[in-house]
Amino acid sequence: MDIETFLAIASFAISVGGLILALSVDQRRKKVVLVVVVIVLLLAMSGATVYQHYQHNLLINRQEKEIIEKLNGNTWTFERLYQELFSPSFPVVNEALFRAVEKRVVRNRIIDVRVTDDGTMQPVRVYFLESP
Repeated sequence: MDIETFLAIASFAISVGGLILALSVDQRRKKVVLVVVVIVLLLAMSGATVYQHYQHNLLINRQEKEIIEKLNGNTWTFERLYQELFSPSFPVVNEALFRAVEKRVVRNRIIDVRVTDDGTMQPVRVYFLESP
């Protein structure tokens, strides 16, 4: 969880706590109610954010494994890889491929490809697994 998310959660919890405090009638329990509401909201929202982050990482890891399976023995462009994946989401595929390249599991290089219309060469980035 990054600092911006934590600050947003904390400010929301304090705001709701202040609203409940303002609407509370009993003067003796206002401070206790405020502290309890803020703590409960902080815990609930932080837990939800951590769970969301965990689920996102699971999705990225699954997609990364699928990318590695698809590239086994193949050299493909990002577009071809994206088409071959099962129900892909562009941001998820992009992040998973970036992680695999960053870990040096997947390699990439730019090759020149001849365009059929006029015969000119265009650079294209391809992805592949390096042979052991």
